[in-house]
Amino acid sequence: MNVHIDSFTEAFLGDGAFVPTVADAVVGPSRIAGRGLFSSRARKAGELLAELDGQLVEWERFPEVLETLEWNAVTPKLLLVRPLRTSYGLINHSSDPNVVIDPDGRHMRCGRAVELGEEFTMDYFAQPVPQAYLALPEARVLRGEL
Repeated sequence: MNVHIDSFTEAFLGDGAFVPTVADAVVGPSRIAGRGLFSSRARKAGELLAELDGQLVEWERFPEVLETLEWNAVTPKLLLVRPLRTSYGLINHSSDPNVVIDPDGRHMRCGRAVELGEEFTMDYFAQPVPQAYLALPEARVLRGEL
């Protein structure tokens, strides 16, 4: 069975859908990968984009979440997990990001000014991601190893 976050999202919300959690943002084709999230207005550095929610999960107890659900790392052992795709899940990785997550793991904001129409990006490795994630094919692709 190939179950992943989009399986749940499609079942509950429909194909290509997501829970919008970033105001004044639109989905569009990304030069980075597939779809991306773009700002529909100019934004200032430090502007709050979203308060991240979810269930706090110890990934070692449920390692499947690393490859199956949407999450952000709060600590190397603790993830904030969401069962449905949100705006967060459409933000692509970049080594030159314009979005950051606060150290509390709960607040996502502009790390620098963002122009109208600019794609939101974040450095996935700036979070305290688990070592197990770094060994996954996804992380290896993001680092340019595959």
